[in-house]
Amino acid sequence: MPRAGRAGEMIRISVATDVVATTVSGSGLAAQPLRSGAERRAVAGDRAEIHLSEDALLVNGEPVEGAGLVLTAEGRIGIGPRTVGREVEVRRSPSGLSVVAVLPLEDYVAAVTGAEMPPSFPPEALKAQSVAARTYAVAKKLELAGSGRDSDLGATVLDQVYPSEGEPDPRVRGAAAATSGEVLVWEHEAIEAFFHSACGGRTERGADALGRDLPYLKAVACGHCDAAPLARWTRTFTSAELGKLVGLGGPATQARVVRAELAAGGHRVALTGADLRRRLGYGALPSLSFSIERAGQGFRFAGRGSGHGAGLCQWGAAGFARAGRSYREILAHFYPGTELVKMY
Repeated sequence: MPRAGRAGEMIRISVATDVVATTVSGSGLAAQPLRSGAERRAVAGDRAEIHLSEDALLVNGEPVEGAGLVLTAEGRIGIGPRTVGREVEVRRSPSGLSVVAVLPLEDYVAAVTGAEMPPSFPPEALKAQSVAARTYAVAKKLELAGSGRDSDLGATVLDQVYPSEGEPDPRVRGAAAATSGEVLVWEHEAIEAFFHSACGGRTERGADALGRDLPYLKAVACGHCDAAPLARWTRTFTSAELGKLVGLGGPATQARVVRAELAAGGHRVALTGADLRRRLGYGALPSLSFSIERAGQGFRFAGRGSGHGAGLCQWGAAGFARAGRSYREILAHFYPGTELVKMY
């Protein structure tokens, strides 16, 4: 059994950190203080206003002893403007309160799949995304095991997008159920299953895209993502804009892709594609696959694809699925050398 088998089937998602107050609501809301011997009690009005007042943790104006609270409800719980599953922890932290959603891993996988990939994509593509999302979550959970952190993952693109409201679409729920418990492993370890929107024809090496030189994040041909909205794109920057953004101290006079070398007078700077994209902005340069040419008083970037380019190409997965490839074949293509195993 691979190490992933010890991950368990629950996941803890950080939805707020270092806040001084939060509101938790839900039908049949009940709370139990995080201390030995505490009882679970119904919350009046199904709404808990929780905040710190100096050293005191107050719930609807009443002090609560302990490290925090576990709150449960009959259905989805509201945390301010967003909703999560049926269990939430609110804990004291050195800088305020941390709010963590606790939910079954398969519920999380379905939610992430629907947030990261259009539910209208073919079923085999949705299954591939479900496996990637589950694998990434398991790898993160195992990495942090024993670290003392309150959560396994965040809820944003820095990890995987855990949506702010609503139940998952039945199509993504079905994809998660069809692949329940399946993860990708390399030498019996759950992999870092990175994914992106569209590669533009060929994926990137993990070392180039993410600074992660991982054996299963190789550059592979795709050729199935031409339908992506950003399959082809162009962006133009003035010389002054480009020089300022990359820190040349003056208007750029030359730009060429070595890694990426830019010059202003006697000053030169060489950047990796990933560094250049970070400095110019991820929205400004949708991907790492681009060329640069002089355009009047500025520079024109012509590129292909969207996202960092490593691992699963989501639009490519959809294209492969429409061509009759199974989710297992899609995963084997984008994560070469990995093995798909049943974790539970």
